[in-house]
Amino acid sequence: MRTLLFISCWLFINTFTLGQSIRFTFEGDSTTLPFVRDSLRGISGLEIIPATGDWHFVSDRGWHFTFTSIHKIGDLSDGARVKAAQKTPFWFESIRYNAQDSTYFWTDEHEFVTSLHYGKTIGNDDCQLLVKIPLPGSNKGLEGIALTPSGTLWVAPEAGWEGQTQLNQDTISFIRYADPQVADPIAERYKYRIDRCPFAQGEERLGGISEILAVDDQRLLVLERCYDAAQKRVTAKLYLATLDTTAKTLQKQLAFDFNTQFPGIVCNLEAMAWADAQKQTLVLVADDNFRRQGTLRNQIILLQRR
Repeated sequence: MRTLLFISCWLFINTFTLGQSIRFTFEGDSTTLPFVRDSLRGISGLEIIPATGDWHFVSDRGWHFTFTSIHKIGDLSDGARVKAAQKTPFWFESIRYNAQDSTYFWTDEHEFVTSLHYGKTIGNDDCQLLVKIPLPGSNKGLEGIALTPSGTLWVAPEAGWEGQTQLNQDTISFIRYADPQVADPIAERYKYRIDRCPFAQGEERLGGISEILAVDDQRLLVLERCYDAAQKRVTAKLYLATLDTTAKTLQKQLAFDFNTQFPGIVCNLEAMAWADAQKQTLVLVADDNFRRQGTLRNQIILLQRR
């Protein structure tokens, strides 16, 4: 009887925990970074490895930078903390690290093709190819990847897969690989309702998922962003997406609204990562698109989990 009671309590506690919402607060920690290296531009992906203290920045023009001994975001202005700077053949959009087997995953987007790779080192020629497809829409490729604690890989397109990138199509698909490194990995599709942006212009009206990040095996953070050229402003919201394996959906709820909760100009947010193993501090990075004006800056924002 005691065993049964214990199991019942354990199931209740874990179900309650997984079902809890997550909210973030901004506590005044953000900065625009000076260029510690001329090539530190176009940052589109970030991965932080708390166990080593390394911060990996990747650019959509092939650069991979590793910073070390970062204790506060101001440390990123110190060129002496650049541990390595490597030019690769990949135009990165996202990067993740699996500590279980020391494997990196990253997405690549060239003019007409987008792909997903993995390997023991970033940008190495002997990496493995997992996905390679034509761009589903103009400048709309594989934008976000997330690795859960169990090693499951999630892949999110910026605005949808082929046939999903229309303004009146509000539901797109995320791909889930339970074991992405097997010879023939099984891809599961999960429906996700994206925010379209009818107020924007051109391809920006489709909206954009700029990054995803795992909270645990059941939940993801999803960063959605639009650019309003008429108002010259970025609108961005961070959502918590909870997995429903029965309905094959991801149900989202707002975790942070940059339009109302961030007291300043929000730049072209592209990347995010957990700064700590406890997943209490979230780091977000904006892509300057190789300019330095308005919403195009190397902006770093820290959010604290409530």
